[in-house]
Amino acid sequence: MDTGSWPQSGCVAEGEARVTVVVRTFSLLPCLRLVPGATTMNDASMEDVVRQLNDNDDWLVRAVAVRKLMRFGPAALPQLPRLFELVFDAKVPIQSDSCRVIRHLGAAAVPFLLERFRDSDARRRARTINLLSETGDRMSTTVRLAEQVLPPRNGELPEWGCEPDVVLDAFRKSLEDPDHHVRFAAASSLEEFGHDIPEVIPVLIETLAVGTAHEQNWAALRLGRIGTPARSACEALRRALDTDCRYTHLAVRNALQLIGCVTC
Repeated sequence: MDTGSWPQSGCVAEGEARVTVVVRTFSLLPCLRLVPGATTMNDASMEDVVRQLNDNDDWLVRAVAVRKLMRFGPAALPQLPRLFELVFDAKVPIQSDSCRVIRHLGAAAVPFLLERFRDSDARRRARTINLLSETGDRMSTTVRLAEQVLPPRNGELPEWGCEPDVVLDAFRKSLEDPDHHVRFAAASSLEEFGHDIPEVIPVLIETLAVGTAHEQNWAALRLGRIGTPARSACEALRRALDTDCRYTHLAVRNALQLIGCVTC
């Protein structure tokens, strides 16, 4: 699918492309069952939504409840712990919409998210970094699949509502996290904002060897955007040319050129 764009992380299932030419809209409405006394999307009370949000038996009920929360704006803040749980729901639409609600809470969600760095579950720590990187209206870089070169960096920081170093320091500390996926998420976010590039490069090099196919693709893309300061990555990039993924192979070739590595 060469017409799509590829998000690194955030709240998109691994391997899902964000299509830019042909947009397909997923709708839950045709699937909904009509229940006597049921509320519509616009007239549900917060009490109704909270009850539906905690329905562990019917994923469609949970999915619609998450979407209903969007219209409550800041009043949805007390539901943040449940929304964060739903970020890991088995159903991708619930994951994506839960992330969207959390992002739209903006700076109000940041204190809660900062506490998640203490979570014992590495998946939650990594997802916390993703969510903080896209707080408010700040969306992370995407790349066109057929090109595999990142656009120029947008150094604008998200709406954190606090001194930037409060969040950036949490990212910096996560570069030393015992879990590689957390380290990669932190390195990606710091590269996204153009911070701590010398400390980010070793994590991206490591990812070329031990990351998932998706992470390896994005490690190459980010090293390419860093350019000549990433010359220490040349050897790891050459080894990564053996990848079976054609997109990663192209990203690696582009990175070698952008960095100025000598290739045979």
